[in-house]
Amino acid sequence: MKRIIRHSAAEDVAITKAAMDDPDSIPFTDEEWEKAKPSLVRGRESSPNRKANGSATLKKAASKLK
Repeated sequence: MKRIIRHSAAEDVAITKAAMDDPDSIPFTDEEWEKAKPSLVRGRESSPNRKANGSATLKKAASKLK
């Protein structure tokens, strides 16, 4: 099981400052996060063409590769 290590407030300030100083990795602004949030999707989207038993499809595909 992986543990989540939380940064202290001082570490967070240092990380944010380093990111702000790096022109290739500027953190998102609050406005950019608001635009991104509606497009974030957790998990897999269901598809009308998706079969209920995906393992059978994988077995067929694997047999074709042999």
